[in-house]
Amino acid sequence: MRPVRRTARRIGIALLALLALLALTLGLFLLPPITHLLLGVAGSAEALDVDHAVAASLSDALVRDLLTGGNFDAPLNAAPLLSASERSHLVDVGSLFRVLMAAGALAVAVLIALYRRKRRWFFQGLHDGALLLGAGAAAVGGAFALAFDATFTFAHELLFPAGNWMFNPATDRLVQLYPMSFWVWTAMSFCAVLVGAATIGFLIARGRRR
Repeated sequence: MRPVRRTARRIGIALLALLALLALTLGLFLLPPITHLLLGVAGSAEALDVDHAVAASLSDALVRDLLTGGNFDAPLNAAPLLSASERSHLVDVGSLFRVLMAAGALAVAVLIALYRRKRRWFFQGLHDGALLLGAGAAAVGGAFALAFDATFTFAHELLFPAGNWMFNPATDRLVQLYPMSFWVWTAMSFCAVLVGAATIGFLIARGRRR
């Protein structure tokens, strides 16, 4: 039974490591400096026809609502920025984000507690999780690089099967504030950071599991 138990623990640690690194990277990309940088690179202010400071402020309000379960009722020119369908989509996104962030925080807490025990199987599991995450992030990043539209569509159909995520850039402000170029930069940067974080975790775990 001991080999089976060790294998189960190793798999569990691998999954916890994957979840923790994914949530931590998501949290990084929700920080205002990172979001503002991506908004600037993507030309979001020009697409929405506002100053960059206004676009950044609107994005900050939406991110806060994502994390707190808000109403996404940020105003622009004394009227709601988003339509009912846009707000409905962000409600779904917010629910997914909060579950992932909460699960990631729990995973980090468990990993920290287990790290203090200095068990070999812990570092073996961490090694496996980092390797799995790095390979997966590299594969997803490659898919985005080679066929961004198809990969973006597939991800949304998988995560939001109700289909309430399709908007018109000519009229819908959600995709004016976050144009496709924003998602191109975000997706590629996100995958690159994940690969980097996974590589660091892999190297640390490899050194400690020997």
